[in-house]
Amino acid sequence: MAKYTGFVALLFCLLLVAATEMQMAEGKYCWNKSHKWNGPCHYSYKCSQHCKHWFGAEYGICKKYQWGHKHHHDWANYACYCYSPCH
Repeated sequence: MAKYTGFVALLFCLLLVAATEMQMAEGKYCWNKSHKWNGPCHYSYKCSQHCKHWFGAEYGICKKYQWGHKHHHDWANYACYCYSPCH
């Protein structure tokens, strides 16, 4: 009986860990640079509308895509990135 109880407890723990991992994976978002966006990205709310309309994404943001550039607010270096749940 003790072996059976230990086995059931171990199986329950494994199922609990697996369920937790599945929930964590569902909460992650994956991003892609929008290939339909033209020009620099100035306003994240416009980018978000674009992503929702064209790709069915959850949201979009303007994000710098040339790393290491010294000018912090050089809007020519910002592009629209769309975020959707990872599959």
